Amino acid sequence: MKGCPNCAAEIIPGAKFCHRCGDKIAEKTKMCPACQETNPFASVFCHHCGFHFEGRQRHDAAYKPMYLLDFQGADLTSQVKALFFRSLRKRVEDEHDIERYSDYVERFYTSAFHTIYDSRSRQIAEDAHLQWQRFGQNALPEIDRRIDHAFEGLLDYFVIQYCPDLNGIILPETILKYDSVAPGKTDLWQMIRDFLDFPRESEAFYFDFITMPEALLANACKNYLFADRRERVFFLCDLSLKGNCKDGFAMTDRGIYWRTPYGKPQKVLYHQLHELRKEKNWLLINGAFFTVNPSMNLKMCKLLKKLRGWKPIGAHYETA
Repeated sequence: MKGCPNCAAEIIPGAKFCHRCGDKIAEKTKMCPACQETNPFASVFCHHCGFHFEGRQRHDAAYKPMYLLDFQGADLTSQVKALFFRSLRKRVEDEHDIERYSDYVERFYTSAFHTIYDSRSRQIAEDAHLQWQRFGQNALPEIDRRIDHAFEGLLDYFVIQYCPDLNGIILPETILKYDSVAPGKTDLWQMIRDFLDFPRESEAFYFDFITMPEALLANACKNYLFADRRERVFFLCDLSLKGNCKDGFAMTDRGIYWRTPYGKPQKVLYHQLHELRKEKNWLLINGAFFTVNPSMNLKMCKLLKKLRGWKPIGAHYETA
């Protein structure tokens, strides 16, 4: 234990005031030279950016960059551009029609997006280079994260704004405003409406559970909608063959609940969403099969990517 600078009494770890004389215990801090944030004086690493105060660098030899850049080579911006086209090809393959990839490339060069991207790619390259200069190999995971976030936003903007005739599925422009949304920092129900664009879908959706037929709501709650009483249920979609709501899906402020015909009931809370994969005609959500129709599947995939790690403010969650 350390002693009080005023009366020399032993200080309880973590105490802000001396229990004997009441003198305030001023915690010594030091500033990180990399990010300028303050840290406890005894810190070995910066709590904000990971900088090693003793000059040693952490290095995970097993880490393989998702976006491989040669920081010693010339023209980092050109490398970023090449990586963008790799991401564009994957986006077209995953969400649209890979046979039309050359049309997307042509649209890139013939539209105003080309100019927008030239400017943005320089910013991405400069940011990556700055991170590399500061932290070397330790920066690779953060560089990957920043490039991935930048590419996701650019690809959404390009595909939605400049390629609606190539996509096959209409994606609402309103989803673009959620590019940098943070969990708990926006109206979740409005965000869901903007992503899923319900008026364009032909399935039976229920939003008002007071006027919804009681038998249908009871069937949903009995077969898959096992929401906690504290959860806010936003909507329910009937996917049953007989229109009885025994199969379908629902979204709440905490997670998604569903059951496909002849399947088992499934539940994934947003903060427990760790695997999301779009196959040709369905989604895998934490390994569980989910499907509605091609349009809704794509929009649900994009929405759930945004909802990873999402927790309502003040909510208490199960850990299992």
